Amino acid sequence: MDSKDKRLLYFLDLKSRIKDTELAKELKTSKHVVNYRIKRLIEDGVIKQFQTVLNLEKLGINLYASIYFKLRETDKNKEKKILDYLVNNKKVSYVGLIGGRYDLSIVLASHNIKELDKKLNQIVEEYPGELGEYEVSLRTFGAKFPKKFLLETKDTESKKILSEIGGVEQIDSLDRKILKILSINSRESLVKISEKLKIPFSTVRKRIKSLETSGVIAGYSLLFDLKKIGIMNYKIFIRTKNKSETTTKNLMEFCARHKNITWFFKTIGQHDYEIRVEVENPEIYQEIIREIRSAFGNNIEELETVNIFNELKEDYSTILEDLSSNQNRTKDSI
Repeated sequence: MDSKDKRLLYFLDLKSRIKDTELAKELKTSKHVVNYRIKRLIEDGVIKQFQTVLNLEKLGINLYASIYFKLRETDKNKEKKILDYLVNNKKVSYVGLIGGRYDLSIVLASHNIKELDKKLNQIVEEYPGELGEYEVSLRTFGAKFPKKFLLETKDTESKKILSEIGGVEQIDSLDRKILKILSINSRESLVKISEKLKIPFSTVRKRIKSLETSGVIAGYSLLFDLKKIGIMNYKIFIRTKNKSETTTKNLMEFCARHKNITWFFKTIGQHDYEIRVEVENPEIYQEIIREIRSAFGNNIEELETVNIFNELKEDYSTILEDLSSNQNRTKDSI
């Protein structure tokens, strides 16, 4: 992978719906070369999916929970059955194999605590012996940062998936269909969406613009296989003594500036914050830990890290299936 591939991945991760002409300009090359490179990165398994980042709170999703399991009494065959079940479960948005105190993590998004409890119980009841030991972490705020390690930049633009600003946007069935298509492939053209849904091109353009303006669509991103480009994946869990807004602000600003930190979550549970780190080697990761301790050591009560070995699923469009039928809004007729 050369510098142009890295720049291409950076801009696609920043805004995966970016036009080919803009990409060609950023890479100082032609549209033909851009198309060739994207196709090659897909064929090589580097690019796994072009994603649409949804602001869950705007969709009435008030609970966004990470569940961390310690697998018990399992062999490889049983583990595969469990993983297949979770990956194919339409209620599960994320599945990852991790190392440390936990073995497996999933994400469940829900409207309320009762719905979350029901979803989690259904999963555990399927494999009570193996999934009976777990911890729940509720995310109250989340922001995604550019992968600045792909090129030298001070860009701190973030995409919020959970906003601290209230307000639910009422969307109808057509909005959900459009969001579903964009969640599968954020680079799907307006023309193809129009053809798939059998609605006018102008309606598709108007609806997407409305979803962007209202904040339902927080941005467009990229899911790619970090291992394919030699990047290691970690999570840092932090519990602080002082849990003030100032602590959150300072920690988030630190994360936004750092080139290897790509996610920041404020959480409720055993820890107060969850940070995602992507690095070329363990030495860089250790240096980041030292930086965090140096900057916030007096306020850190506990810091725990886990390796993310393999991400088997990341599909937050699953929450579109849960949106209640009364989430309709009146729009201009097609």
